[in-house]
Amino acid sequence: MRPYLISFLVCTLILFTNILIAQNKQDYYVVVRPGYSLEPTQTTTNPDQTLNLQFIDNDLENFFSNIPVYYFAKEFPTAQSTYLQRVYRVILNNGTHLGNIFNLEEVEYVELIIPDGPLYLPNDYTNLEGNPLSQLDLIKAPLAWNITQGDPGVLAAIADHGYIDVLHEDLENQIFYYSGEGATGSHGTKVAGMLSAQTNNNLGIAAIGFNSKLAVLSDNSLYSNEILDLVSITGVKVINYSAGNCTYSPVGAAFWEEIWEVKGVVVVCAAGNAVNNGGDCTGDPNQYYYPASYDHAISVSAVGHLFPLGTNDPELGITNWKDVHERVIGDPTSTAQHNDKVDICAPGYYLTTTWNNDEYGVSGATSPGTSLSAPMVAGVVALMFAVNPNLTPDQVRDILMDTADDIYLIPENAPYIGLLGAGRVNAYRAVLQAQCLNNPTSGLNLMTRNSDLDTGTEPDLETEFVWQSTDIWVRNQDDGRNIQEHQNPEYDANDPNFVYVRVTNNSCETSSGNDQLKLYWAKANTSLSWPQHWNGTLFIEDPITDEDILMGDEIATLNIPILEPGEEAILEFEWDVPNPDDYLNINPNPWHFCLLSRIISTDDPMTFPEGSGITQNVTNNNNIAWKNTTVVDIVPGTPSWIGGVVAVGNPFAIAKAYKLELKKQSNETGAAIYDEAEVSFEMDELLYNAWVRGGKQGSNFDSTRVAKKKIVRGNNVVLDNILFEPHELGTLYLSFNFLTEELTDKQEYLYHVIQKDATTNEILGGETYEVRKKPKDTFTADAGDDTEIDKHESVTISAAQINGAAVYNWYDPQGNLVHTGTDLTVSPNVTITYKLELISDSDGYKDYDEVEVAVNPYKFENLIPNPATTQVTVNYIADEAASAYLMVASTVTGTSNNYILDVQESSINLDITLYPSGLYSIALMCDGEIVDSKNLAKQ
Repeated sequence: MRPYLISFLVCTLILFTNILIAQNKQDYYVVVRPGYSLEPTQTTTNPDQTLNLQFIDNDLENFFSNIPVYYFAKEFPTAQSTYLQRVYRVILNNGTHLGNIFNLEEVEYVELIIPDGPLYLPNDYTNLEGNPLSQLDLIKAPLAWNITQGDPGVLAAIADHGYIDVLHEDLENQIFYYSGEGATGSHGTKVAGMLSAQTNNNLGIAAIGFNSKLAVLSDNSLYSNEILDLVSITGVKVINYSAGNCTYSPVGAAFWEEIWEVKGVVVVCAAGNAVNNGGDCTGDPNQYYYPASYDHAISVSAVGHLFPLGTNDPELGITNWKDVHERVIGDPTSTAQHNDKVDICAPGYYLTTTWNNDEYGVSGATSPGTSLSAPMVAGVVALMFAVNPNLTPDQVRDILMDTADDIYLIPENAPYIGLLGAGRVNAYRAVLQAQCLNNPTSGLNLMTRNSDLDTGTEPDLETEFVWQSTDIWVRNQDDGRNIQEHQNPEYDANDPNFVYVRVTNNSCETSSGNDQLKLYWAKANTSLSWPQHWNGTLFIEDPITDEDILMGDEIATLNIPILEPGEEAILEFEWDVPNPDDYLNINPNPWHFCLLSRIISTDDPMTFPEGSGITQNVTNNNNIAWKNTTVVDIVPGTPSWIGGVVAVGNPFAIAKAYKLELKKQSNETGAAIYDEAEVSFEMDELLYNAWVRGGKQGSNFDSTRVAKKKIVRGNNVVLDNILFEPHELGTLYLSFNFLTEELTDKQEYLYHVIQKDATTNEILGGETYEVRKKPKDTFTADAGDDTEIDKHESVTISAAQINGAAVYNWYDPQGNLVHTGTDLTVSPNVTITYKLELISDSDGYKDYDEVEVAVNPYKFENLIPNPATTQVTVNYIADEAASAYLMVASTVTGTSNNYILDVQESSINLDITLYPSGLYSIALMCDGEIVDSKNLAKQ
């Protein structure tokens, strides 16, 4: 088949004059304090378009006379909001800051205006289960994409023995060139999708190459002139080859040297899959695999990417740990190739990619998959060329290896030291270093990220809740460099906890090694302020002992090591966690801590001056990061009431109104936490009273018999108009009890408590609850069968017991708790349905059941005497009937007599003197129906 070109659209970038001008200016919002004015008395425009501003206040006039101002006016003059009416827009030269304006008493708040732009977390950045693509997370693809999303003019070549579905919905727009004949299977399609499936198209998956285009050859020839033709196409900078054998060939070595040295094209090859290698391979994972092991090729082996170290997944088992070479942990036969020819590693097990016929699937689930590790590295190379088209193949290999993340410190990789190359590829570092070689910029920029969406831009406008920093985590033991999963701090009088903070050099300048990182703690609180909540000066009084309880303090200061461009360091802090018993009298439930890290550097000072608002400080400065997260582990051995406390209050010296919002993570997939669990929140006395003062306003929750406790009814719960006195501080206890009848396979949930100013709607702070639910054998509450009793009769209803300790609560129809225990004895006068609430002590799982106790309102109590001769007294209950009578019938002749009853009475005497001897049936008839009967013997 002759090669053919597939149409390729080249986009022309049009720069409008106003955009060009805007690039040289900086816009700010300046908010004036209530009761003050920023309105100039006179404005004059100079020939250079700057403004002369005159004010009544001399300090204000002097301030603006010292900086070039191009625009100064109210931004929302027609707004109804009193807050927006106080907002001005100020335009300055690029590089001019308004930092000192905080010293003016007229100014409440300043914010740099960042124009809306594309968010470089693609809309197809998910796997088949709807979760983020961990294969790309691990290599820091989103940060690399913040530098470049690839250049369509940079072509990545693929020479593959397998069929490449060029009409696949996620590939057809990516193929610039295609030649193929006789290939079968789907290997080529998988490789192409891993390298550069169309990204950010609301379809399928994302791929590291993003906008990079593909030139592909599907052919059975190992070394052929077709491959030389392929790499000769203008724009081809890298070729991926995920095939080979275990036999050295001098022709093969010369062939790939030609491509590397003469054509100037980077060669990226799969290192081999050990037991699955073809040709004459013996299955020895140490054996050289070619062409990967030639000198002029980058050999790529495989590591895991799915799970943190130590995970035993209920479905996949002990497998696929992040950056671990063994696919099945502890099984050396489950690895890909490892030898001294390997240059670098990339994720290679259980990878989501494109399959033939517009399908998607997982490859490498049961065996190594360096065929897909290699194109991931090739895609990184394509991004490197997008920022630096003049790189040589040798420079590319050096950068990839210099910027790789060290994986040899992981204990499970100890058998493979020196056999996995430089480590695991880091796309962000590699692309940044390539860019810095081509366009070095001055100025150090150290950062700690607020979230996976945070690119280091100041202010951070992408992170929804800035108190969830992914670069800060706590471990109860010193294993946090390898297991980067946050735990709740646990008090131990003898041993510390360990806090880990990641600092990244987001610049082209190497740091000095003299920069410092400070770490602080505070009790979990939605109304934290700087610095009093963090510097050891804030105490609150124990309501019982009257002792002062410390609410926050500095943990330690550490030096940040020298960091090359893009390099990161994880700093480990030892932390003696405060004794939780000190806070029991404030709230006896679990109450965790929040952490604040601050990079202190003369080479990289705070971009924006810090104010008292911690949310604004963190948003504006990437030197500051905040972790205010309570982890709720739903596992055996934890208390039945699962949740945590957060403080809510007013940090100011004046009375203010606030509101609380409770909501799920906005981009979370699957069932919401409140659909699977009973989510409840309980206010303490102080918080409840503040809410009552504001009129008990709110929405989307149900009340309970406990006035301070509410049940979440859906998303966006609001407690509005909470009127706090100056410096008042209350607490909120949030708990989660999963309902066994509503469970899904989902295991992780994020739920937020957000405190806002009730007037301006400005976020003061918040707390995130990270709920981790582990699979378990569920149970069903069983309150027993419905039963029927007579009036004034007692009955015992019993709950079926489950394995393990549990709480059995019984409630009446009004929701009152009437008994705790498996057995409940009742004697209702009317029919009642009782509700059983069954809560497992081991994990807080919950289920409900109901049982009806039906009460018969009518009763034939007895006949006295029986047998009788002349008189018999009939005792009965019929007070709820409109009418009642007794029917006396002979069981022999069938004749009967009726006796009208007074329903307000309870007995009647019958004269049976004239009744023939024999057996009679006496029936109690109420409202025309037989409700009871007894036999009478006449002597």
